[in-house]
Amino acid sequence: MPVAHDEMERRVEEMKDALRARGMRLTHQRIEVVREIAGSEAHPDAETIYRNVRTRIPTISRDTVYRTAATLVELGCVTRTTLTHGPVRYDANLEHHHHFVCMRCGAAHDIVDPALDKVRASASSAGIGSVETVEVRLRGVCTECERSTGTTRRSRRKT
Repeated sequence: MPVAHDEMERRVEEMKDALRARGMRLTHQRIEVVREIAGSEAHPDAETIYRNVRTRIPTISRDTVYRTAATLVELGCVTRTTLTHGPVRYDANLEHHHHFVCMRCGAAHDIVDPALDKVRASASSAGIGSVETVEVRLRGVCTECERSTGTTRRSRRKT
């Protein structure tokens, strides 16, 4: 699902400002990588970013994608996340949120839910270290996968 146009443009401008402040040139290739990350709610990995940008700029290198993504993480414009057993994925949504991850297709969706925000670390974590944030990750089967296999929660309960 694409990000709303206004939100995508806000993210793009923030990322461009951060890259400029770092002293980096805003090349056409870098801007397209920024747009790809800023405009996606799918939490793309670097290879997905590369493939998508390459349809617009056939000469882009993987190195440009990997370096740009790493710099955006370093600048705090994007977070790295490992939602599935696979490559690191990038999330441009810096607002507090949680994730739903499909165990079949690997799709990741942001969840904003005040009830989930109330989850706190238990006292048993105190001996490990100080907890700064809590993220809830819901795992299941997305509606798209359920539709494609004809499986729904109701039909799974019957078996």
